[in-house]
Amino acid sequence: MRLQDLIVVDMGGRNLAGRGSVTSEIAMHLLIYGMRSDVNAVVHAHPPVATGYAAAGIPLKPALVCDAVIGLRGVPLAPYATPGTADLADALRPLVREHEAILMANHGVVTYGEDLLRAYLKMELVEHFATISLVTKLLGQEHLLNAEEIERLREQRQHKSKKSSHSPNAAHSFFPQQRMLL
Repeated sequence: MRLQDLIVVDMGGRNLAGRGSVTSEIAMHLLIYGMRSDVNAVVHAHPPVATGYAAAGIPLKPALVCDAVIGLRGVPLAPYATPGTADLADALRPLVREHEAILMANHGVVTYGEDLLRAYLKMELVEHFATISLVTKLLGQEHLLNAEEIERLREQRQHKSKKSSHSPNAAHSFFPQQRMLL
């Protein structure tokens, strides 16, 4: 992927920069931007293991690995809705505020963050997390973190979040004041 492959849109869904046309699933992207003022980038993809979970109707349990607790707030499953329709945005609506990654039943995954790099890395983390979850199922056993361990990790996440809010945003050096979708 190259810089010119990125599509930058305004809040009306009009293409401001990048090759190609705006995705048919723009309503999903605009919903996330509209509900989360902290979000400046949305990534939608179909990574095979995470999409397998979505197709099986299984959300990812955040308490399985510490990185998922720190890097994500769980990965819930939105009910199926036809791609490219307003129904897809409606299916995501109840989950957007409390999560940064959502499995879409029988479809794929959407992640979002304060910049493109963070949104992309969350997608990578979802696929990594799904792979680990699949391995534990193949081995026949999941060992979930307990409530105390999860709380310590959430505190660590809060601390990291406060520190990173002061770091420069590299993706915005390309498109200042713009929101991006991938």
